[in-house]
Amino acid sequence: MDAYLEIAQHYWQEWDAAVEPLVFKGIEKVFGEDIRKYPSKALRQQPHWIQSPTVVVTSSLVYTVFVVLAKLFVKQKPKGQKDPALLKLLVLIHNVFLVVLSAYMSGGIVYQIYKNNYKIWGQAYNEKETELAQLILIFTLSKLYEYLDTVIMVLKRNMYQVTFLHCYHHVSVSFFWWMAYYIMPGGEGWLGAALNSFVHVVMYSYYFLASISSSNPDFRKKYLWWGKYLTTFQILQFVENGAHCIWMLVKETYSPVMAKFGVYYMITLLTLFGNFYVQKYLSGGSSKKKKKTG
Repeated sequence: MDAYLEIAQHYWQEWDAAVEPLVFKGIEKVFGEDIRKYPSKALRQQPHWIQSPTVVVTSSLVYTVFVVLAKLFVKQKPKGQKDPALLKLLVLIHNVFLVVLSAYMSGGIVYQIYKNNYKIWGQAYNEKETELAQLILIFTLSKLYEYLDTVIMVLKRNMYQVTFLHCYHHVSVSFFWWMAYYIMPGGEGWLGAALNSFVHVVMYSYYFLASISSSNPDFRKKYLWWGKYLTTFQILQFVENGAHCIWMLVKETYSPVMAKFGVYYMITLLTLFGNFYVQKYLSGGSSKKKKKTG
């Protein structure tokens, strides 16, 4: 077993040595900055697999290949077919876990900013606030775990849910927050992490209720009527994030690389989520399909 581990470690080190410089050069080409010049103090105290973008990039590549293969070979589940009991249990555990984890992250971040008397906007980064940085690291790693959302969709054969919006959001958000942790895990960045965690408390609570409702129309009508407002909540989150990133660019209160990245990123999310909202709730073209978006 040790020999196999050594071989795996050797190939991983070679892969990491090839991927890491390419990613950093790509970031420099896009944003005009070599972020390796100013890694955060919190990052420097972490093991190499967190400091390097290779784990995030590799996870995203594996995820993308998985999605492409699933779209090619997994057929949509026939209407009315029930899921196996074990899969139902997995879905319940997954949703409950993310509700609890998201509540822990949002509550923990809010407690830290209250304790340190943070401003909502305009808060300078303080590298001495290690507890906040640790929460943002947990938040960043949680984005990799959330790839399981898509795995569950494929196992359930709900292939209509595996949309470009869903997959783009999962892949992009993990890389965005890895960069944020690399440069400044705190300061202005607290609000985006806290707000997104709170949105996920609400979102995964909705998914939990949906998972126990089965096809009971009375239950869904009574407890899931607010799905439209969940999407609205998500869109408002992106509006706030975009406005905040513009503020950070103008006031220079946060990393200019991340502020610029945030503006562009929020534009893409607002465009995609806005289109999803119009198609689902205004045009009526797919109103019967519940799509997880994250």
